[in-house]
Amino acid sequence: MTRRTAFLAFSFVVVIGLLGLQSWDLARGRIEASAVRAIEARTGFVVKSLERAEIALLPLPRISLSRVAFAQHDGAVAGEALRVRVYPRLLPLLAGRLGFDRIDLVAPQLDIAVPAGSDGITDWLSPPLAELEKLRSQSRIVIRSGALFLRAAGQVQSIVRDLNLVLDERELDDPLSLSGSFTWRGVSSDVSLLWPAAGGGKAALSASSPLLKLRFEGTRAGPGEPVIDGALALSTPSLPQLLDWFGEKSRLSTALGGLTLNADLQLKPREASFNNAVASLDGDRLDGVMKLTEVDGRFALSGTLAGAGLDLGRLIGRLPLPAIDARDPGRLDLDGWTGRDIDLRVSVDAARLNGARLADAATYLLVKKGRFEAGLLRASAYGGTVKARFLAVGAPAGVDVKIQAGLDKVDFGKAAADVPQFARLTGTGGFQLALDGAGGTFDELLGGMTGRAGINLRQGEIGGVALADLVRRAERNPSQLLRDWHQGKTPFETLTANAGIANGLLVLTDAQMNGANYRLGLAGNASLRTRQLDMRASLASLSGSLRLPLVLKGPVDAPFFDVESEAFLSPTGSTGAIAAPTLIER
Repeated sequence: MTRRTAFLAFSFVVVIGLLGLQSWDLARGRIEASAVRAIEARTGFVVKSLERAEIALLPLPRISLSRVAFAQHDGAVAGEALRVRVYPRLLPLLAGRLGFDRIDLVAPQLDIAVPAGSDGITDWLSPPLAELEKLRSQSRIVIRSGALFLRAAGQVQSIVRDLNLVLDERELDDPLSLSGSFTWRGVSSDVSLLWPAAGGGKAALSASSPLLKLRFEGTRAGPGEPVIDGALALSTPSLPQLLDWFGEKSRLSTALGGLTLNADLQLKPREASFNNAVASLDGDRLDGVMKLTEVDGRFALSGTLAGAGLDLGRLIGRLPLPAIDARDPGRLDLDGWTGRDIDLRVSVDAARLNGARLADAATYLLVKKGRFEAGLLRASAYGGTVKARFLAVGAPAGVDVKIQAGLDKVDFGKAAADVPQFARLTGTGGFQLALDGAGGTFDELLGGMTGRAGINLRQGEIGGVALADLVRRAERNPSQLLRDWHQGKTPFETLTANAGIANGLLVLTDAQMNGANYRLGLAGNASLRTRQLDMRASLASLSGSLRLPLVLKGPVDAPFFDVESEAFLSPTGSTGAIAAPTLIER
């Protein structure tokens, strides 16, 4: 046996001997009482009851309490642990005194009283953290395989399972430090927290789960000025899923996918400011400032952001927008879109909207209870400008809707390369639309629409019909009139159309198209509710020797456009004019 081994063996025998001099069996009640006092002094819990106490000396001295019920002094936290193990300090124990180094709570069931109606982690953690801050000192507390029940007025608000936490030992003015893992709402997470319990100091938080990566490092001001400043880094593969995990149901959040956010964060009571924020939405970077506030239990988000590019079409396409269908009997639900206040302004150098490419685009989103507004303040597109605005406000009749859109000096031929809807139309000009209506269902809303619409183009073509060829063919050989002319293109020098809208019915007031050898006039109406056309056209040669009536009717998506069955060729001055349009009510 080496000298070192002999010395260790001798020391071990001495320690066992000193421990043996203590009357442990006779002092069981004293040990139990000391352990209870230590738990109360070093954890902030009051022990309400326990089943039995046991002491073991090897391999390390420890006191084990079974079936321990406890609660904080103010009742904010209460619970029961299957077993509480207290580890005495070795040196005081040799002198017959009890000093404790660590306390383990095995399989505890903890109840935290939270304010009624609260659904946020901040509200849930404030009561127990406030109690821990009051302690002058705290032992190392280990929670293993625990469960946490959050209750408001006796009702369970949420449950945290598989709770494994370590609260480090601290003395007066030391920060509270904890780390561990838990499972909440089916998602396992790792967390680490450094919290200055008294006065100011360094504060840090990190959290990791399949839905969230978060890191914060900063400082907390003194208790007289509860302000926290620091650097925040947050990322999530799906912001809607993350918000849903926290219990935040939002239709607008579905527009967003993955999010990465870095910002200088300042936290005040009921207010969080994100300065020098850098946000990445599915790879599109936006820089600016944002603020999140809470007033009377209602959250409000405001901010101004700018970036190089943004896919607006992707954001809008993710929204659960209802299909505009007059046959849908469901009531229009504005409350589901206005649950949180939002005031966001976003400007980008380039934007994409369902294929269309916009430049120098400025957009906004304004949401208040019972009011939803979004718009495109300005944008350059294909040589012209674009503006749009949508407003929905709660009204006695249901929802009051206003829609405005305008295009000016836009080259539709260039736009057609990106927007399939324009594939059959070229020319340069503008388009204006203004609609106003109210109703509780789509049928009521569309049936009550009023407003106006207009388009003005020059030097372009319409694809799918060859009206100019039809005129030439009819003038040369009327027998060829019925040959297929529903292909090819019709060039025009000017195209104008203006319409008034009343009670859900669009009525053309002035619509004509002029080409090198023809003039086309159009009159009639279209129902917004049924999306049906009922129009008549007059195709005339510029020489005045031909006037041909046509009909345009049927569904907007696939209308019937052809020569009327009673069509005839008439010489100049004949009465072959088109009939007056027939108004339809569907």
